[in-house]
This record gives sequence, C-alpha cells and structure tokens, in this order.
Amino acid sequence: MLKKYAVILLTIIILITNSAEAAKKGKRTKKTVKRPIETSLIVDSETGKILHAVNADTKIYPASLAKVMTVYLIFEKLQSGQLSLDQKFTVSKYASKAMPSKLYLKEGEQITVRNAILGLVVKSANDVSRTVAENIAGSGKRFSRLMTIRARQLGMKNTTFTNPSGWHDPRQKTTAIDLAKLSIAIKRDFPQYYAEFFHRNSFTYKGRAVRGHNKVSERYPGADGLKTGFTTPAGCNLITSATRKGRSLIGIVTGQRSAAIRDKKMVTLLDKHFGVKPTKFTKKKTTKKKHRKTKKRTRSNKRNIKT
Repeated sequence: MLKKYAVILLTIIILITNSAEAAKKGKRTKKTVKRPIETSLIVDSETGKILHAVNADTKIYPASLAKVMTVYLIFEKLQSGQLSLDQKFTVSKYASKAMPSKLYLKEGEQITVRNAILGLVVKSANDVSRTVAENIAGSGKRFSRLMTIRARQLGMKNTTFTNPSGWHDPRQKTTAIDLAKLSIAIKRDFPQYYAEFFHRNSFTYKGRAVRGHNKVSERYPGADGLKTGFTTPAGCNLITSATRKGRSLIGIVTGQRSAAIRDKKMVTLLDKHFGVKPTKFTKKKTTKKKHRKTKKRTRSNKRNIKT
C-alpha cells in the first residue's frame, strides 16, 4: 500500500514539475518575440530639411517599401531607352509561385512594363517583382545586388536589399532616413514617370479591376503617392509624398501595429508640418442612400475628407 501511494505521489510531482517547466518556456518564448521598431520622419522634399525624426537612423525591415527601389530601376531603364512601356516581360514558374500580395500571373504569361509598374505601385504584387527582376537582371539575386548598388549611389548608407519584393529576410534592412532619400530621388530623377504612375490607386488588368490599399495617398489632400508595406517582423509601413501650401513633404512611418494606426499617425504628422487643421477620414457613404437628391449626394461625397 505504501509503495502504491509513493508511486502516485511521485507521478503528481513529475506532472507539476513538467507543467512549471512548460510555463517557464512559454514565458521565455513570449519575451523573445520582438515588436517591430517604430520610426517616423518628415522631410522637406525640396530642401532635404528634417522637420521631425524618431528612430530615423535605426535599421528596420522595409517590407514592400523595397518595391520603390524596384520601380526606380525600371524607370532608369525606361529613361535610358533600354525598356519601353509597351515592352513585355515573360513570367517564369518561380515568379508565378510568389506568395500574395500578387496579380496571380501564370507561367508563360506576358505582362507589359506599364502594367508591371502599376502592379508594383498599386497592388504591391510579389509575382510582378520577381518577373521584373528576372527579365532585367536574370534573377532576383542579381537584381537585388543592383538595388543595393543604386542605394549606395543615392546615399542610402544603411540599406541592403536581398530581394525585389521586400519579402522578409533578416539581412534586408534600411532606415527611415534612407527611405526618404530614395523617395526624394525617384521624384527628382523621373518626374514624368512618377507623376504617371504613383498617383494611381487602381488600374484594369485583363478586364479585372485592381485596387490598391493606400488610403492616405488616395484621400489625403495634396498627396501624390508613394507606397505601403507590411510583414509581421516589419509591422505596417508607409511612405507618403504630399504638397500643400506650396510646400512638398515626404513622410515615413514604420513599425505600426495596424494600417489604421499607421495612416492616422502619418496624417497627424503631415497636418502638423503643413500647418493645417486636422484631416479626418470618414467612411464612404453606402449605396443605401442613392435615393437622395444629386445635390445632397455630392455634398456627402465632399465630406469623405475633412480638413
């Protein structure tokens, strides 16, 4: 009988010990999960003057903000005459297998340079990123080297690219300062192409409407682009370019917990440094109110953005 009780007691002790160890491991695991680094930066795009900076020199993951450099290299090829907007890129099997966000290109499909740029700017399509890289440089690896070389030439000293899409790689890092330099450069070096593509929030591809999700670019008064980005390690990132009251600013916000928080922070910073009243985004009116008079409907549409 004593042996039986001893065995039961020993079993209970082992179970309690294992549970305690598991709990400790769980706590250790939670402690090792790193939150994305939050950064923010506002720069006068004409003078380069920094108006606001938080962790602006801290290395971060760019996520899809890396695609701005991918587009920069396409613009270079267009300007030099090595590419034309109607020229076609061929999609490889590898490119077609890219994870979303994507245009769902198929192996062997051809896409024009024009639609490829729109796919990157509007949809942030990873299959398009791979397609561009392979058709220009032969592989994503070689293309990412070109991205890093150009980054150094633009003064982006703390940036390394390892793929053309911004797909997470611990080695692929940048800073808010470097992203501002890239943003200023793409507007300065290719004004005609920038104006043609970066203001777009939608386009039609093979009869299908493709919409973006850059609400700040679409709704903020004076905004003319640039780019959103997200991965879990990077958080929600955003670059915005806008001009108001004759002044042009570039805003960088990264590492946010949600797109809504990111957008709100960007708008607040831009409003402050433009010296304007707070801008508020309101939800678009639903189709239930279609029976209202045209005059009233027009007025409600104008209230989508209040300044």
